Amino acid sequence: MNAGHARVRRWGLGYVSSESYVSVLDVGCGGGGALRDMASTFPSAKLYGIDYSQDMVLLAKKVNKELMEKGQVEISHGSVSSLPFADNTFDLVTAFEAYYFWSDLDRDLQEIKRVLRSGGTLLLVNEVYENEKFQDRNRKWASWVRMHLHTPAGYREFLKTAGYGAIEVHEVVEKNWISALGKKTELTS
Repeated sequence: MNAGHARVRRWGLGYVSSESYVSVLDVGCGGGGALRDMASTFPSAKLYGIDYSQDMVLLAKKVNKELMEKGQVEISHGSVSSLPFADNTFDLVTAFEAYYFWSDLDRDLQEIKRVLRSGGTLLLVNEVYENEKFQDRNRKWASWVRMHLHTPAGYREFLKTAGYGAIEVHEVVEKNWISALGKKTELTS
């Protein structure tokens, strides 16, 4: 997981600026590879990871042991549906290969928006999205692991419905990669 998603993760992170982030949350942090990468990308930020799987939390803690000892990274068990953080905490919230599995996408996106600071960014990055070129493969994967897939227009729509502004969607069509960004603006508080 950490190595397999590294290229798409780095590509997606290219759409966010690193200069002003103080506090970053990775939702569905899995094996902790994204946190490890982001520690270099955002060297002055405090990084938090949360995952629903206890096994992934243990792996992420092992992968990030040194960063945790330095106090740059904290990892905990929890759910996107009920984030254990105060309102307006994070400058950036990321989710790599995670949104597919959220049980109530609109509510979960609103929960993320709750913990974002005004002007904060949500970044979703995935290697699979609804695309005719990859339809057979994606259909198999989606049914095998019960993933919810969306088109690029679907990403725009669900982010808009959840109240995000300044929405951007980027694709690498030949690889079936997608990244979507939305901001918490004053109007979307």
